[in-house]
Amino acid sequence: MASPKEKRIGVASPSGARDRLSDLPDFLLGHVLSFLPTKEAGRTAELSRRWRDVFCNVQTVSFAERQGARAKDWTTFYYEAQEQKSCSALLLDDVWNALLCRRRCARAHVPLHRLRVAFDDCHWWNEHHVNQWLSYVLRHSSQELHLDLRFQLGPVCARKPYGRHGRKGGDAWYEMPRNLYSCAVLRSLRLSYCLLNLPDAAINLPFLETLHLTAVDVGSGTCCVERLIASCPRLVDLTLESDTGVERVSVLDRRLRRFALRCCHEVESVDIDASELISLDYCGPVPEEEFLSLHGAPGTIMSCTVDFCKVLSEEAELARFRGFMEKFSGVKHLHLHHRRLPATSFQGFPSFPNLTRVALQGPLLSPDAVRQILEQTPSLEILSLFMERPVVPDDSDNDDESVSDEFTAQSIPDELTAPDEFTTQSIPDELTAPDESSFSIPCLQHRVKEINMVHYEGDRLQGMMAKLLFRNALVLERFCVVLVKGPFALQDGLKKEIESWVVAADAEPIFL
Repeated sequence: MASPKEKRIGVASPSGARDRLSDLPDFLLGHVLSFLPTKEAGRTAELSRRWRDVFCNVQTVSFAERQGARAKDWTTFYYEAQEQKSCSALLLDDVWNALLCRRRCARAHVPLHRLRVAFDDCHWWNEHHVNQWLSYVLRHSSQELHLDLRFQLGPVCARKPYGRHGRKGGDAWYEMPRNLYSCAVLRSLRLSYCLLNLPDAAINLPFLETLHLTAVDVGSGTCCVERLIASCPRLVDLTLESDTGVERVSVLDRRLRRFALRCCHEVESVDIDASELISLDYCGPVPEEEFLSLHGAPGTIMSCTVDFCKVLSEEAELARFRGFMEKFSGVKHLHLHHRRLPATSFQGFPSFPNLTRVALQGPLLSPDAVRQILEQTPSLEILSLFMERPVVPDDSDNDDESVSDEFTAQSIPDELTAPDEFTTQSIPDELTAPDESSFSIPCLQHRVKEINMVHYEGDRLQGMMAKLLFRNALVLERFCVVLVKGPFALQDGLKKEIESWVVAADAEPIFL
């Protein structure tokens, strides 16, 4: 009599076609389902008896609350808090169900490769749940383990109106278990809004490659973070966000490939070995000249993202901005957030001879600013404009924030297009269009193959910018315009207007 495993091979569908996917072994099917959201993977495993036990081979358990999901539900929060019940009951149930389902399907403890849990705001009575999850995962870890634990969601910068530090209502920070720092199979670790709680004994993370710390309590200060970094001999990807108490970052005995420093306003100096660095991301105030030291051969940096969380107004700050940008003059990809940069910032903009792709994100202040950048990028091939609503900054620098986490944004976030507390600037009536010949820039006429414009409204300034670019892009191969939501007639009119400006006959149009 054939075994059940033999019966499953070559299963035929009702139409007579062979189901080759079901012929795959369980561990491969589980690997495929790991690319789906955990709930979708569970539903897929219920499609047939053949797939019923496949869920135990799913390598990822990932659940996240929506940011601000309970922001206005104070009634539920009050009554749940009175009974010390968790406001994250759905999230807790989902994680427990996923872990227990894997155990039941396999009839044994199955190693987990990746655990990702994100609370909108985690309260102290959730602590024992997280402790049990980590205890189980660490005890039954596989050859590699990736942990992503976020105990609060939202912008990280304290200068922003929605930036948050610490727990709401004075709740205690979650303390990471100390045995986490002796997990030899840990490959990536992302923590936010928690207490690191490093052990007094030696830290043993021999295979950790990615470390991402957001607003963590470092306890004793800079030495705490440096000690953790020093205990990761294979570290190649380091991200520090809004980590107060950190005054100095030094990574000279590790060859990082990716480094990000965002809104760590107490950091006074950064020294890193840039001999193998390919990506650098900075967000914060305009630093002093000696703030960042790149040792080795920093010419290998391929991609750079720069943002500032404080409005630049003084000439000294603008001079430091140009000097800071000059440190990355050899990059090939540049993403510059210029929301807090006046148009005069680009006078004397440094040359980027190797730059092939540039993304400019912020209000479109003046065509001259774009022209001055194009004149300094002779090798440019892809130009992207993420056009945000112009706002009037206030004296407290509490501007709203454009957040781009670990995802590549293809459109402007909703919070940048929604009405906010700032007064929208109007486009001056006396604005006159520059002569088209002023945009007869060599890179635009002979190099630029792709132009992307996101959040296109078609106002006078945006229309002027689009016309100048498309009329001079002679070798354009593709252009993409993301229109704002509106009536079909309006969007159709904007589409036809843009198409009338394009002079490259073979350019592929994409309108979204």
